[in-house]
Order: sequence, then C-alpha cells, then structure tokens
Amino acid sequence: MRELNRVIGLVEHWNSKWHFRNLFLGSFCPVCHRIKSCLLMVCIILVLLAGCSQTSLEQPLEENDYIEFVGVIVSIDNGNWVVTTTYDVGFDKASVSFIEHVAIPFNPMVGQQIAFTIEPLIRESYPVQVTAVKVSLVDTQRPTATYIRISAKEAKRIMDEEQEVIVLDVRTLSEFQQGHIEGAILLPVDEIQDRARALLSDFDQKILVYCRSGSRSAMAARMLIEMGYTQVLDFGGIIHWPYEIVK
Repeated sequence: MRELNRVIGLVEHWNSKWHFRNLFLGSFCPVCHRIKSCLLMVCIILVLLAGCSQTSLEQPLEENDYIEFVGVIVSIDNGNWVVTTTYDVGFDKASVSFIEHVAIPFNPMVGQQIAFTIEPLIRESYPVQVTAVKVSLVDTQRPTATYIRISAKEAKRIMDEEQEVIVLDVRTLSEFQQGHIEGAILLPVDEIQDRARALLSDFDQKILVYCRSGSRSAMAARMLIEMGYTQVLDFGGIIHWPYEIVK
C-alpha cells in the first residue's frame, strides 16, 4: 500500500509539471504527450521494482524454515567441513560452510558428531553445499573401546545369530576378488583413515574385521578403535577361516 501511494504521488507530480509546460507548448504537441507517458511508465516500473526488493529484504527466514540434522565430520579443509549423515534431509553427505560470526563452541575434529542447523538453500553437487547458522557438539565423551581378538568360530556364531553386523575385509581388491567371506565389505587397511567414516557411519555398530593372516586385521581394528568405533572385533586371517567363502 505504501508503494502504491508513492506511485500515485509521482503521477500527480508529473501531471502538474506537464500541465505547466503545456501552457507554453500547447496541447497540440503529440511528441510531448508521448514523452510524458514514457516517463510516467518508467517511474512506475522503477518504484514497483524497488518495493519488491525492499519487501524481500524485510522478510527474514522463520525458525521453522531452517533444516536440522546430525552428522559426523569426515574432513576439515579451509574452514569447510565435509560431513556424512543418516538423517532424512535429502542428502547423505554435505560440504558445510558457515554464516559470518557463527559461534563454534568447541574444537572441531574429524570423527566428531555434530548437530547442525542450516539454511534451507541446498546447492546441488556431491557432496551438496549447505550453509550452517548454528552448530553444537553431540557427543563430548564416547565410550572407550579396547582391542579384542576372537576366534573364527566365535565370529561365525555372531554372523549367524546377530543382525546388523558388519564383516570388514581389510585386504586388497585383488585378494578380495580371489575369495572372501559372504557379505563382507572391502575396505583396505591403507584406506581406513580416508574412507571409514563415510562407509561405516554408525560408530556403535558391531564390526568384525579380518585380513589374510591376521596382521592387517589387528592393525585395522586398532585404527578403528582410535577413530571412535566402540564394537570392533578382530577374528584374524581368512587362511584360518574353516567355513565357506565366495568369489
């Protein structure tokens, strides 16, 4: 309504101006009338556009416009965090930047579980790009796990009796292709630091680790424990596995 009043005021102002000029130029000048009409139209358009811009600026985001989720920091680079999440927010991995002066009340580290509040604009890429307005640390203290070695028989019992168990093969791709335990996930030991958090998003899920002879599985199990995984069991090498394998 305020913008409409401004437009009406401008029209009246220009009408008075042109009425004064018409006293001298005469009402017979069609060029003058055309110029007058064009100028009035330009003024109206400019005022309306300015009003629209001002209106959009005056409407901040409501609290329920923001998106909230919990994610795990996978990497930190130049102030941006790459995080993974299992929340139903339309993406599973995001590169998070921050609005100016956002408060980060903790020392960010890879592996931390963080609660994010982000703006609704999600820029499509992979990972998607989002902007955080608020962050907080979810788990300041995780349970401390210890290294445990179990037998192949015990590992087989767990696989048969328990659900949601991950069997992790830490050998090379060529070794894996030559034969592996059915259902196993391949994650070579030298890729654990870079890929484990994206591949193994649940830090409390039970993980059974094996390699060829037992050396790399022990190394991998200890690495996973240091990264914060709480239920890691090493059952040695596949050469000691008396059960069926697949290719």
